[in-house]
Amino acid sequence: MTDSTTATDAPAAGADFSPAVLILDESGVVQAANTSAGLLWGAPADRLNGESFVRLFDFEVVSEDPDLLEAQWQALRETGLDRTSGLLARPHDGPARPVAVRLESAAGLADKLVATITAPVATAPAAPVGAESAELLARSGNVGFFDLNPQTDGAHYSPGWKRILGYVESELADTYATWLDLIHPEDSAAAPDQIGRRPTPGTRPFSVEFRMRHQRGHYVWILCQGLQVINDDGKVGRVTGLIVDISERKELEETGLISEERLDLLGGDGPLGLFDLDFTHQEFWYSPAWCELLGYEPESASGPDSFHACLPPAEAVNGLETWWLTRQPGRQNWLEPVTLQKRDGSKATFLLGVHRQVSRRLDLARVTGFITALPADLTSAVHEGALPPDLAADALAAVAEAVFITDAQGKVRYMNTAAARLLHMTPELALGRPAGDVLRLVHRQTGTPGEDVVERALAAEKPLSLCNEHNLSLGENETPVPIVWTARVSFGANNRAQGVIVVFRNPDEMNLTPEELLKSNRFEALGLLAGGIAHDFNNLLSTILGGISLAKDNRDYSALADSEQACMTAKGLTKQLLAAAKGGSGAMTVVESPVILRESVKIAAAGSDTRIEVHAADEIWPILVDRSQILQVFQNLVVNAIQAMPPAPHRGLVQLRAANVTLAEGQFHTLAAGDYVRFEAIDNAAGIKPEHLEKVFDPFFTTKKHGTGLGLATVLSIVRKHGGELAVDSTVGQGTTFTLFLPRADKPAEVQARRAPTLRFGTGRVLFMDDDEKICTLTANMLQSLDYKFDIAHNGEEAIKFYQRYLNIGRPYDAVIMDITVVGGMGGEECFKALHELDPDVRAIVSSGYDNEEMARRFLDLGFCGYLTKPYRVTDLGKVLRAVLG
Repeated sequence: MTDSTTATDAPAAGADFSPAVLILDESGVVQAANTSAGLLWGAPADRLNGESFVRLFDFEVVSEDPDLLEAQWQALRETGLDRTSGLLARPHDGPARPVAVRLESAAGLADKLVATITAPVATAPAAPVGAESAELLARSGNVGFFDLNPQTDGAHYSPGWKRILGYVESELADTYATWLDLIHPEDSAAAPDQIGRRPTPGTRPFSVEFRMRHQRGHYVWILCQGLQVINDDGKVGRVTGLIVDISERKELEETGLISEERLDLLGGDGPLGLFDLDFTHQEFWYSPAWCELLGYEPESASGPDSFHACLPPAEAVNGLETWWLTRQPGRQNWLEPVTLQKRDGSKATFLLGVHRQVSRRLDLARVTGFITALPADLTSAVHEGALPPDLAADALAAVAEAVFITDAQGKVRYMNTAAARLLHMTPELALGRPAGDVLRLVHRQTGTPGEDVVERALAAEKPLSLCNEHNLSLGENETPVPIVWTARVSFGANNRAQGVIVVFRNPDEMNLTPEELLKSNRFEALGLLAGGIAHDFNNLLSTILGGISLAKDNRDYSALADSEQACMTAKGLTKQLLAAAKGGSGAMTVVESPVILRESVKIAAAGSDTRIEVHAADEIWPILVDRSQILQVFQNLVVNAIQAMPPAPHRGLVQLRAANVTLAEGQFHTLAAGDYVRFEAIDNAAGIKPEHLEKVFDPFFTTKKHGTGLGLATVLSIVRKHGGELAVDSTVGQGTTFTLFLPRADKPAEVQARRAPTLRFGTGRVLFMDDDEKICTLTANMLQSLDYKFDIAHNGEEAIKFYQRYLNIGRPYDAVIMDITVVGGMGGEECFKALHELDPDVRAIVSSGYDNEEMARRFLDLGFCGYLTKPYRVTDLGKVLRAVLG
């Protein structure tokens, strides 16, 4: 306990004093001190907090060297634990004085020690703590005192004892019956008023943990310590002691056990091969799953050489630390596919997740992360290999865009047919010349020479956006040609630039269909959102890897629940990103207007510091739309507003509003009379100049330096396709408002009722089919925890054999869960058709990594009963089984 009361003069040398008590951690640093300690050392008690214990005493050798202080503490702890030692206390002011010091483990406080300092007079007892202090502690402290007399039904409970259980002093009777009424029925045998197996008359100390009922009805965990008096007849005559509430500690212990189990499932026999490479302290650790993925025996994987041996020979020549430092320069967290070499010499592709720590001197300090096997379809894509040179040249010659490629010094090494036509130059004449001499740019507005495209690409941190501010100069007697262009750097295996690819085109030659317009804008929007999405993914990855690192390093499992939630958030963000990339499916669905607004903000606002507000009441009418295309509309409007915001200290604000309106005939000249939902996107950005307002919806018109002019043209096209209309109003310096009308749907939105998450849904026999061994093992554990009987098949052929065997004896499986894609074997769709021929009542569930509503609908139309999206948790598996089995 600490006391910040100002210390008075220290007791004179040789005088008796009340025992000074210090609470110490494992390293000998003071955590708390009582008032007597402050008096002894001539300072307020709270000033002692954080002091090294050994610095409070005089030794033969005095030093501020941390290593010597640690050595002195270890020697003092080894010789003074559970015994009394004589030392010289060194007050802050005044001479040293002899004292008696006793070190003991603190009961109920993990990794803490109690140091008691008394006067060194062997014959005189130490002065007791003052009655006033004891009374104060009993009434106001976090400790409860009690005194029981089971023989007479007498008892005394301090106010602190009653307060721990939620009572005021007058609410509980001081009787032994009160004790018996409050203790948990299952813990009565462990209570201090019970006799052990071999009672011996006399007094004996005790320290027990049990539960007592709180005033609110729940039970709290209690640590109880004190003395028990056994009478000559072997019965408990008296029990006195104190209690402390340890419910929080118990909850942490239970949470720790659950979190440790999760970590074992993921990194033990689960799908993640975890590793921790501490180059600073030369400590290296690999999980059993890491060893299994790369073909190592757990006892043989140690030190940095185990990971270094997994690098392909061409990448391993510069050493493991260089390999880690040159990957993803400037990034602390990242995900990427990598090819590693197993112990048997074969190569395999894994998804690598990394958290890298670098010292101030840019030396590699530590790398923590995981590897996991990639699905077969992704692995095959990684290993496709490069196109033959002739085929690559033919492919580039066939595209409509002009393309030329330079080396790292900016000299042209290749030019396709379209580039030669636009530049009025043969490929042979361009080869070896600087890019600036071949692609001569001039600013469209000022006529001044443009910068070298290769130099600009090499200086940029990422691929350049489409630039439309230049004309192409073809010589003094030629009229300049407008072009739009972009460029990106190609990096080699050592992350060094090996060349630049430049792509350009005359925009007057562009003629996009409405479908091409939508697709081009969608890709542009995804490019604009990529930085923000990567920022959010890195934050989620930090949460995941941080939780794993805390659990492994410190056995602190409190962050694993956050890691799990971050995984589910990343899954949801990936689903939205895939939907945005895929574009509209053409399927019209009824959606709730407030929901579509909120969903559009999730990706559009990623990584931005602009505040986004959605104002849409629940009673707003639903709309009939192509969901993906309408998301694209609002994402375009939000992104445009964010990009138009002035720089700091301006605080950007974008408001999305929705309201129900009924238009009369002729009220809006392009819309028929009827019910509409009016949406508004309002920002406080720079505004649009009056001379630009009439052109903002024209294709390829833009005022942005790197824009394409497709965004608002796409928005207008989508809105009108849905029977709506779009308008804009803007004031320079104040902001812009886009107003769009969409017709009200003639039926309500479909709402799926949410079921409460429950783990145990009943019994049944399940057949699970997947070609990934890790997923099979993990799902088998999940099914077992849900009390289902199960069999595992690795392809469709095995699944059919299992099903036929049990069907023949009249016990078909209650459900079959099947992966769609099986490498080298029968997949889920083909297997389902065969099973359906055997048993038309087969209940099959799709297990797929594609979280896509259109794909789910397709399989459900084929006759599947459920759709299970990877990755999934035990609750997800249980819910889909309960839905299918009824």
